[in-house]
Amino acid sequence: MTFHDLLKHHWRAIGLGFALTFVSSFGQTFFISLSGPNIRDAFGLTHGGFGLIYSLATLASGILMIWIGSLIDRVSIPLYATVALLGLAAAAASLSVAPNLLVLGLSLFFLRLFGQGMLSHAGIMSTARLPAGIRGRAVSVATLGFSGGEAVFPAIAVALIASLGWTGTWRTAALVALACLAIGWALSPFLKARSSSLPDASSASEPHEAGPRWIDTLRDWRFLALIPTMVGYPAIMTAYLFHQRFIAEAKGWPLELLATGITVFALVSVAVTMTAGTLVDRFGAVRLSHFYLVGMILASVTLATASGPFVPLLFFSLIGLTAGCTNVVIAAVLAEIYGTRHLGKIRALAGAIMVIASAAGPVVAGPLFDIGVGIDAVALGFAAYLIAAAAVTFTLPNPRAEPLRPSEGSAR
Repeated sequence: MTFHDLLKHHWRAIGLGFALTFVSSFGQTFFISLSGPNIRDAFGLTHGGFGLIYSLATLASGILMIWIGSLIDRVSIPLYATVALLGLAAAAASLSVAPNLLVLGLSLFFLRLFGQGMLSHAGIMSTARLPAGIRGRAVSVATLGFSGGEAVFPAIAVALIASLGWTGTWRTAALVALACLAIGWALSPFLKARSSSLPDASSASEPHEAGPRWIDTLRDWRFLALIPTMVGYPAIMTAYLFHQRFIAEAKGWPLELLATGITVFALVSVAVTMTAGTLVDRFGAVRLSHFYLVGMILASVTLATASGPFVPLLFFSLIGLTAGCTNVVIAAVLAEIYGTRHLGKIRALAGAIMVIASAAGPVVAGPLFDIGVGIDAVALGFAAYLIAAAAVTFTLPNPRAEPLRPSEGSAR
């Protein structure tokens, strides 16, 4: 199927996926962090204090997503997204009027749960259930919503904070979430009127079928083989971004060049996302899982061994290679190995592992820097881990050649 035909026949699922990942920006770290200095000043928090509250909120939301994410196998994606958007709007409004640290923490928790968690999950799942052969490209277009939000919202948020203050900005975010919900429901009769309907839970499983137990999935050697790669990218990527100012100062990178590098990272990530989808459809996600960490491996080696004025650009470009593949590859690998019947539940578990890993990344790197371990040594250690994680994926079977049932390979 050509890309034109893909959009022609499945634009509703792809468009919904893009819209949901785009609006999930209000619960993503890059958007919340824009209000960070204002929140710290308002509540008298240190960098460490605010970071601790945020990390706890992220961890709690990730753990809860293990259960909430599985519900998407038993309810429609529009209903799931409706709850998420209502919750996101309420969380944004709550943050804007938070009177104390307790409400602040709960607001951040719900922002992460409904935005970064549920909306992202629903956006990817809207396309991940499409058939093999088109799934990769469909997921890649849907996940462009993440990059779209990163490109559009920071400048708007900075302007709103300057004019309305940080509380006014979050009230505006709440209104935008409600407006998106209203638009979605206004368009729903038209979207349901055509035969090219959204792949949904109703076509994947029985309404009350619970699916595989968590313990069975965690015992499955195929899932265990994926965990090192699922942990590696988010943990190391977050560690690099969280400590980017420290890395820049230690390497002598100008802040202007650092900012340019992040822009290059976003551009490369967008370009690779589309390519990754095509490669998944052509060669299979499992095969691509062996190699998608190469960009992050080379970035770590470059950070440790190279010097010069253009190293930041090369470093962030190489990270962008892996960043553009991650969401596409992981979702497609799980669909290839386990099928789509209980994909929401299995991907929710994978997503929770990745969220927890992202929260742990800075905690691992920070103490190493504090005790004097150099950036070069840490980067080489990261590269070694990623090489080992990629090597483990070579043990995975090729589902396109010999499909396996979810129960196969599980230790009982």
